[in-house]
Amino acid sequence: MRSTFKILFFLKRDKQKTNGTVPLYCRITVDGQEARFGMKCDVNPKYWDVKTGRATGRTAEAANANALVDTTQAAIYKIYREMQERKNYVTAEKLKNMFLGHEQKQHTLLTMFDTHNEDRKGQVGVNLSKSTYEIYCIARNLYANFLSSKRNITDIPLIEIDKQFLIDFETYMLGCNYSKNYTICILSKLRHIINVAINKELLIKNPFKDYPMQWQKGKRGFLTQAEIETFIDYQFNERRLEKSRDIFIFCAFMCLKMES
Repeated sequence: MRSTFKILFFLKRDKQKTNGTVPLYCRITVDGQEARFGMKCDVNPKYWDVKTGRATGRTAEAANANALVDTTQAAIYKIYREMQERKNYVTAEKLKNMFLGHEQKQHTLLTMFDTHNEDRKGQVGVNLSKSTYEIYCIARNLYANFLSSKRNITDIPLIEIDKQFLIDFETYMLGCNYSKNYTICILSKLRHIINVAINKELLIKNPFKDYPMQWQKGKRGFLTQAEIETFIDYQFNERRLEKSRDIFIFCAFMCLKMES
């Protein structure tokens, strides 16, 4: 879906100079969000047409101002079209920064995963289980494999992750014979990373909004006697898992039902 996009040139009349001229500004609007910047050009407000966004008259000053407006508008439109063609996430601020040549720090998916996982590594055994930490590491590698094999890239800016990315990744996972529930589990890890980015104000839009995350209900079979004995003898690395196993075995022998 294409975004709504508009460029407006106007005079900043509250910044009038002693010679009566007023600074010329450009305002970019994308999907209702604005970004503005000064054009480093002053115009006499008597010769400015608000409707057309152009200077009137045949003076050299008017010609210079209009030439600046035309070249600026053409350059911003060009940047906008290129971003649309690459299916990049377009914002007014990003358009402004690219036009002005300002460097924007890119917050990418895998770097966010790496930072998140490194932070969580120190919490293992304190307020985070080892298995939870490990699934985030697995998720990171699965997204890296997807980007490499399906997008032919090594990483992707967070702002370029949209619903189509989620659809493509889910299709990729199912095509690799991962189960629906495991795929949803890995997607939920990405959703957590996206929420972290939103909380840090690195993102505005959430690609997971209205995206279906439905777990598949499956029929559970019965464990055989041999499977139960294997389960009893299995040595877990965490006391929490051992406790869960003991409760399950107790309920199984007592014919009690465990609620998931």
